[in-house]
Amino acid sequence: MKRVLIISSNRLGDAILSSGLNNYFKEKYKDSQITFVCGEIPYDLFRYCKNIDTIVPFKKRRYSFHWLILFIKIFFKSWEEVIDLRGSIISFFLFTKKRKIFRKNKQRSIHKVEEITTNITGKLVEPKINILKINFKNKFRGKKVVCICPTANWAPKIWPEENFHELIKKISIKSKFKNHIFVLIGPKSEEYKIKGLLSLKDKKIFNMFGKFSLVEIFLFLKECKLFIGNDSGLMHLAALANVRTVGLFGPSSIEKYHPWGKKTLHISGDKSPDDLMGHKNFDFKQEDCLMEDLKVDYVLKKIIKFYR
Repeated sequence: MKRVLIISSNRLGDAILSSGLNNYFKEKYKDSQITFVCGEIPYDLFRYCKNIDTIVPFKKRRYSFHWLILFIKIFFKSWEEVIDLRGSIISFFLFTKKRKIFRKNKQRSIHKVEEITTNITGKLVEPKINILKINFKNKFRGKKVVCICPTANWAPKIWPEENFHELIKKISIKSKFKNHIFVLIGPKSEEYKIKGLLSLKDKKIFNMFGKFSLVEIFLFLKECKLFIGNDSGLMHLAALANVRTVGLFGPSSIEKYHPWGKKTLHISGDKSPDDLMGHKNFDFKQEDCLMEDLKVDYVLKKIIKFYR
């Protein structure tokens, strides 16, 4: 048996974009056993992955104590290959025949999928995940669902909630969206960010914040007609689920993080990330929205053309 260790990202988006590596190394060694290390959030998805034999959740602790806990869990084994996508020093102290440590490409601005997978394998490896069968009852099954993800983990890249509501109102009267409903998804911890949107009484809008686990969101997305959301891990999950995916961008890099796949669309305003954050006094801890230049009518026009 050939043991392969993959130390993946703490973030959901990056873990998804590099997910094809699990299948790649599973096929590379027919008798392989894949051990996958990831953050707590992606753990809820990847623990159902068929190509992963052992999964180790990476929970951050004070004083970087989590690295010591991880080291104890993986040190006393002999590995065929160690793949470290975090570029950590821990990989240098493991017993392995081959060691590949990801280093960011500072010379070219390329998509994360290409940057990570070509760095590790020498070729492009598409994101991919095969989920084990689980008992998931989709209450919206059979309905034409537009999934809306109006939040993100950083306030500057969240499109204003009033824009989402205006978009829903305008899009719902279009002939292409006749009989469609709009389902809001996201983690319960981010529900407070859209209190205004959730307070609106609209029979076509359903709030499912915190009602699904991450793997259930993935299965739910597979049955949706369209996804519209900010640049986030759930946007990448939608693209992975092969649903038509529209990603709204502001301060984050489209080149690096646009939704991956043929059935995707990214929309941004006139201002580039450098225009929004390039000045020397920019504070990354700020909570101000940086997507005010992305207008509702422009987004609507793009979506109508995309949704066929």
